[in-house]
Amino acid sequence: MKIPFGYARYQLRDSVMQRLSLPLVLIAFFSAFPVYMMNKTSPAGFMGTPQGINFVKQLYAQSVTLFLPMGAFLCAVGVPSADRQHGYFRFLFSKPVNLLAYYGQAYLVAGIAFVAMFGLITWGFGAMTLHFSVHRGMEAAALTYVLIGGIGLLLGALTRFDGITFIAAYVAALLLQGLKAAANGLPNGGLPASLSALAAALPPVVKLDLLRNQLYAAQPLDSSQLWFVLGYGAGAWVLGMVLLRFRPLAR
Repeated sequence: MKIPFGYARYQLRDSVMQRLSLPLVLIAFFSAFPVYMMNKTSPAGFMGTPQGINFVKQLYAQSVTLFLPMGAFLCAVGVPSADRQHGYFRFLFSKPVNLLAYYGQAYLVAGIAFVAMFGLITWGFGAMTLHFSVHRGMEAAALTYVLIGGIGLLLGALTRFDGITFIAAYVAALLLQGLKAAANGLPNGGLPASLSALAAALPPVVKLDLLRNQLYAAQPLDSSQLWFVLGYGAGAWVLGMVLLRFRPLAR
């Protein structure tokens, strides 16, 4: 079975043009345009004032909140499930192509494109406003993609409804884990035991947000939370690859 290196350029093109173009346009509209208007209408030196610095940091935080989950979601969700739903797998694997290598490569190429794109966004935003650490932004993007990308591959191997399933799980995790964090110190985080167990089983999105905040603040990362997030994403990815190996795509 061949390793599908020849497909890499098409996977990269699809990641950039089809999957990352929408969040990039939204970033430009919600962040770049306000910065441009601020530079046009504000008095000279406003960018260096406390109000200007606070405004720019809020815009960057909004960009992060918008682009990272959405970009990782669009890159990771719907890859094997779309091939199965539209019948593309019959063409892709009509040649002696290694299925696991193909989807592993798709995951890697999309992740590289996503991290590089966010690095460019961080650099461009900093060039227009204030300095933001490009490497920390790329580290936050990589951490986000490991978690969301692994879950996306797993759900894509399980069901063709991976997109809506992922959104439901992500929203539920935000709500339940946020409630537990707010009620720190109470038994089960103030939740019924069943909901507390569900919150623990869902993707650790609150831990991911805390790690990203530590990165942006140039603080040392909480190693236990870091390994939990990385392990959750890697475990989901491995399980997804196992399912792709043993479950037929034509179902």
